[in-house]
Amino acid sequence: MRTTIRAAASLLAVSLAVSACGGHSGSSGLVPSTPGGGADTLGPQVSQIATPPRPAGIFAIADAGERGASEATHITVTLAYNDQAQLDQLVKDQSDPLSGRYHQYLTNEQFNAQFAPTAEQEAQVVSTLQAQGFTITGKFDNRTIIDATAPTSVIEKTFKTQIHNVSQGRFGTKFANVEPATLPDGLTGLVKDVTLNNLAVAHTQSRTALNTPIAVPGPLSARRAAISTFAGNVITNPGFESGTTGWLQCGNVNATVVTTHPHTGTHDQRDGNGSAEPNGDTGLCQAVTIPSGGTLDFWVYQLSNEGGTTYAWQEADLLDSSGTRVVQFYQTSANHAGWVHKSYSVSAYAGGTYYLYIGVHGDGYTGAYTQQYVDDVNLSNGTSTPTPSPTATPAPTPTPVPTATPTHSPTPPPTSTPVPTSTPAPTPTPGSGCTGSASDNGALKASGGGWLATGVAKAFDFPVQHGCNGAGQTVAVEIDTPILTSDVSAYLSAAGVTQTGTITNVAVDGGGNSSSSDYGETALDVETISGLAPGANIRVYNFPDLSSQSIEDGYNMAVSDNIASVVNSSFGGCESGDTAFTNTTNTIAQQAAAKGITFAASSGDSGSAECGSGTPGVSSPSSDPYFVAVGAVNFTSNSSTGALLTITAGVDSGNGFSSGGGFSKIFAVPSYQSGISGVNSGGRNNPDISLPGVSVAVWDHGSQATYDGTSWSSPEFTALMAEVNQLRGTHYGFVNPNLYALFKNTGYADYTDVTSGSNGAYSAVTGYDLVTGIGAPKGWAMANAL
Repeated sequence: MRTTIRAAASLLAVSLAVSACGGHSGSSGLVPSTPGGGADTLGPQVSQIATPPRPAGIFAIADAGERGASEATHITVTLAYNDQAQLDQLVKDQSDPLSGRYHQYLTNEQFNAQFAPTAEQEAQVVSTLQAQGFTITGKFDNRTIIDATAPTSVIEKTFKTQIHNVSQGRFGTKFANVEPATLPDGLTGLVKDVTLNNLAVAHTQSRTALNTPIAVPGPLSARRAAISTFAGNVITNPGFESGTTGWLQCGNVNATVVTTHPHTGTHDQRDGNGSAEPNGDTGLCQAVTIPSGGTLDFWVYQLSNEGGTTYAWQEADLLDSSGTRVVQFYQTSANHAGWVHKSYSVSAYAGGTYYLYIGVHGDGYTGAYTQQYVDDVNLSNGTSTPTPSPTATPAPTPTPVPTATPTHSPTPPPTSTPVPTSTPAPTPTPGSGCTGSASDNGALKASGGGWLATGVAKAFDFPVQHGCNGAGQTVAVEIDTPILTSDVSAYLSAAGVTQTGTITNVAVDGGGNSSSSDYGETALDVETISGLAPGANIRVYNFPDLSSQSIEDGYNMAVSDNIASVVNSSFGGCESGDTAFTNTTNTIAQQAAAKGITFAASSGDSGSAECGSGTPGVSSPSSDPYFVAVGAVNFTSNSSTGALLTITAGVDSGNGFSSGGGFSKIFAVPSYQSGISGVNSGGRNNPDISLPGVSVAVWDHGSQATYDGTSWSSPEFTALMAEVNQLRGTHYGFVNPNLYALFKNTGYADYTDVTSGSNGAYSAVTGYDLVTGIGAPKGWAMANAL
């Protein structure tokens, strides 16, 4: 529970997070080597804190100058635990079946008495802050976090740092410290770290799937070229010299023909503009019949200030009559002020009639732009191709990236790995609430496309198929919007699943807004859990945004409440962008572990490039050692029985989705990963396990959508653990050591190995890998064997 003290209405809600990453003993192997606190101590007496954040990609910042001295700032102070070394050992023992403390979890009162800051220590922090000029605005029952406000000048004086305003792209104007901070004497030993920023540190880990339709003009009819510039070209008006003749508007926002900087001639097509992104899809399309031996080539001039394809992108596709992508040639957020040639073989589609669509997708954000100019479109049998004129001198544009997008062919899906038939797991003694009959017996897929609960439950043999539906369990979803239960009802109706558990929205720091662009993530999380564990109760801890302060408060409230036994996080960002946030979330998760709460997080949707292009990086909080990092797989199943047929790494080349994986630059290899063949010695390896992440049906504000992402994998694991807890009549809490011990002992008796697919720098191989981790759990077998 959180006690809120109302602050003055004029104060700005700005975050400063001070982390409680107390020193962990080397024996735990869960954090970087830092001297651990001894008995009856507070841990190391750290005074320098708050390394300035260095976010990259979509989280990149631009300095906007000093923050106003009188601007009021909201801070979040996280206190250090007492007896850190003993806490490390306790959590280790709680996951060790040979220990007398195995699954002997602490109540809130026991944790507060043994490890939480004492009431007197909390009072000292409060007194010190008040003496410096802070106003206390909230506290939690676990005495781990204190919320307070003060003018910027007070913060700079107290922590001996400088704070600047920064521009963070689509996330707006934020602030961040530009120098390391120092704790005042009254806080040294009580407070461990400070995040002097309110930067967005995470984004939701889901993407619109390849088969989410684009609005098209109507039924297809073959159109032959009325104007043929190139011999053999079936495209009408290929250079747009006759305006939109022969072309149709696809998408919900009209594209235009312009004279800005044509590749040849005087006209070209423009999708999007330079001041804001379209709210939806925009582009011209043309109905074409693919010739035998067909080759498609065209020229594009692409501009974008997006750091990735999470929110907006340029694309080219063949669409069917419903607007569904039959093939997507590329999806990118390229920024190159010059014409680039694209060429693709389409001979595999010879004789078919499709809409050729070249356009832009956006979310309507006015602080970013994504554009695509198109010219000289040629679709022929390959015997004659256009000879381009010299590239025109481009008009002034934003600074481009130095390298042009190369010409390439669509990336073929990786070869699927056939799944061998395995011996069914023995039937264990059911725990409380297991009825012995299957609960998910609906359709495998939605009529509009995308997997439903039964499709996953049958293919991966979830305990719900054996009568364990999560009854008596409570799980939590951490996210920045509440859920609309009408969407859950629509999803469950389509899935043919009856929910008996409850759904409760819990507002944190004022709560989120269901009109947020992240709402689809909330719907995905809650609908997935409701479908796979329909007997479980779900608490949706929703906060205003995905900033460090909001996420930390959301986590801490769930742990302080100590109601949910599994906590899901379907979001993440580069772990090195804000190391204080990364350490803080791991520390809060350690408290959860001591209380028997499992923390799970999506491993990311950008493959090995979670920190942007260049050096591979991983996503936080999934890289935290006290979290289960959940990656994604793609799969096929028997259309009648639902049994798993093939499985490969979670990749969708159509929208750029690739399951996140790699190794941490912050956390050392934890003890539970030691001795595992395939584990990289450079740091904590991601992911731990993987579950389906490609093409899930979601009901979003009354409409069906289809998404990809590890955002789907993580709530699947959350539902699985709720059923495991029900079956075994206990909580598995910090389950990571058990997952790896099971793998060491039984190999792939309880998991399915994934040996094909890549996420960029790494490839799926036999055994553990940095794409899918151990592999995919065989739900019922794993639940029985843990």
